[in-house]
Amino acid sequence: MQNVMNKPLKAQQNVVGAAIDTVATTRRFGVVPRAQLMQFAFVAAAITLAGCASKPLPPHTPAPVPVPAPAPVVQAPRPAVVPQAAPPAVSGLPAVRTWAEYRRRAAQMIMSANSSAVASGKLQDPLYGIPVVQIQLNPDGTIRNLDFMRQSKVGPETNNLALQAVRRITSFGPVGNLPGPWQFNETFLYNDALKFQLRTIVEGL
Repeated sequence: MQNVMNKPLKAQQNVVGAAIDTVATTRRFGVVPRAQLMQFAFVAAAITLAGCASKPLPPHTPAPVPVPAPAPVVQAPRPAVVPQAAPPAVSGLPAVRTWAEYRRRAAQMIMSANSSAVASGKLQDPLYGIPVVQIQLNPDGTIRNLDFMRQSKVGPETNNLALQAVRRITSFGPVGNLPGPWQFNETFLYNDALKFQLRTIVEGL
């Protein structure tokens, strides 16, 4: 690179030398003063050097670094919803025509399922506890919910005993043919020995 740059510089020096010789020769003939010719020679050399100067190289621009594309977001599949099977219907319980018939059959089922807790003979007076339970049903007669229409305050433990007695029944039989709401009330009559009878049976409702 240095040799390439020296070649135009030597040519410029030759030009300057030739100009000086020309000026000196001209001076001998008395045409132009030497000071003016030297000034002329330096101006010519400066113009020549400016014309031969190499152009600066453009600044180096680094190539852009490629940015990787973001990885796609993969959503996990949602778990499949498995429907729960309905409880099996109780066979052998035909549909009844009225709620009165339904209540009498339900009372007999409760007493049969809790025979060891059923009071025999005449009821004592006064009774120890009288909880009233509301039994809410599904169309197939299974229990949907239990609630109290009245809780016993004198014998509070009879409230829980009444709920346990009702829950021993799997189904009271279909009620889809009866008018809604599908629910009925049953009154439990407890004595001091925590034995009960049902008002529906006692009063023949």
